[in-house]
This record gives sequence, structure tokens and C-alpha cells, in this order.
Amino acid sequence: MKFNEGAVFKWVVIVGASGAFVVAVTLLTRPLVGALLLLAIVIAGCVYGYRWSERKWRELGAKRK
Repeated sequence: MKFNEGAVFKWVVIVGASGAFVVAVTLLTRPLVGALLLLAIVIAGCVYGYRWSERKWRELGAKRK
């Protein structure tokens, strides 16, 4: 699988912005709020990654067991 520079840059910006947002919220509120926000972002990323991988497997024609 090949990645182009534009796609990689987009993900670097998304991860950096998410990290900055979590740090800012943590500094403005309590650490628990920042931890919960980080957990929500990680769960959303995992769901997106799972859905992306399922779509790629379907495109490749692989069958599930």
C-alpha cells in the first residue's frame, strides 16, 4: 500500500491538533477531564481504523470466517 505525502501530512496535523486540544483542556480544567477527552479521541480513532480496515478487506475481496 502506498501513501502519498498529502495524506500523511493530513494525519500528522490531525494528531497534533488533537494532542494540543487535549493538553489545553487539561490545563484549563482538571486532569480527569483531559484524560476522559483523550480516551474519547482514542476510542473514536480505533472505531475509524476498524471501519477503514474492514472496508479495505472488502475491496480486496477477502472473506471473513
